[in-house]
Amino acid sequence: MTSDNLAEFAKKLNNSQDYRVLTRYKKPSFYNQDDGGPKLIGVFLDIEATGLSYDQDKLIELGMVKFEYDSTGKIFRILNEFNAYQDPHMPIPEFITSLTGITDDMVTGKTINSSAVSQFLDGVDLMVAHNAQFDRVFFEKTFPNISAKPWACSMFDIDWRNEQIESYKLEYIAYKYNFFYEGHRAINDCLVGIHILSQTLYNSKSLALKCQCQLEMDQ
Repeated sequence: MTSDNLAEFAKKLNNSQDYRVLTRYKKPSFYNQDDGGPKLIGVFLDIEATGLSYDQDKLIELGMVKFEYDSTGKIFRILNEFNAYQDPHMPIPEFITSLTGITDDMVTGKTINSSAVSQFLDGVDLMVAHNAQFDRVFFEKTFPNISAKPWACSMFDIDWRNEQIESYKLEYIAYKYNFFYEGHRAINDCLVGIHILSQTLYNSKSLALKCQCQLEMDQ
């Protein structure tokens, strides 16, 4: 059976109103064709850590994905990716390994070069994370000398409940937009975060990233 056949079956099932078919996330070549207008550069960032305590836990993985967008919230190309591990100099709790797949062996002796991170962020207009209050604190604690950038939060800067989406979790939002993915790995979460920001919100009918753009322009 070809992929075209499967796509046709999925379309019929979704149109029946008795079934809902989810498709696996696939990284697109682009979201919108270049319209010749001015572009901004955003970075979707995701951090994996040994736990939730800013005082006791440590960053173990940093993922960042650059993307082009404009002031209306329209996303164009996905650009460069950055992914690196960091040795927390403490055992990774079993539940974190179970959740993320990151083991002690994967991070032992690894260090994230702060100069490489700073270079990657050069020229970036906006940093976005899903639950930025978590990612931002770990990021700024780990890289205190990197120049501050405007931040936005795809979890709380969008009123998801008012958009017929009852949970803030990235996996649930993906489900509501009819796709699924393998979560809790930094780059995967970044790419999916960008994909969600490219969507049109159900009630307001505006682009999800538009809320983030407005926040950046207000700062």
